[in-house]
Amino acid sequence: MQLDTVEPVPVTEFRDGHIWGENVYVIPQYCFGVTAENLQIIISREHTEYKWFSYDEAYRLIKYDGNKTALWELDKRLKSRGPRG
Repeated sequence: MQLDTVEPVPVTEFRDGHIWGENVYVIPQYCFGVTAENLQIIISREHTEYKWFSYDEAYRLIKYDGNKTALWELDKRLKSRGPRG
């Protein structure tokens, strides 16, 4: 599910921020929600672990406001769809 939330992230937040070129300062982060039932999660080399959280736990742990907005948006969209919608 594509979300409307798009967060600009400074390239300085990425270890390899220079890969986009010296004149790129901000990378748009597009937000999505996915159904993850009965899946094996494989993470990329840029991450070392993953965990499942409740909405409240995740909201407290999220660092960036744009990610909090995306979580809020996803929660509202899922609730508006109803059970299994």
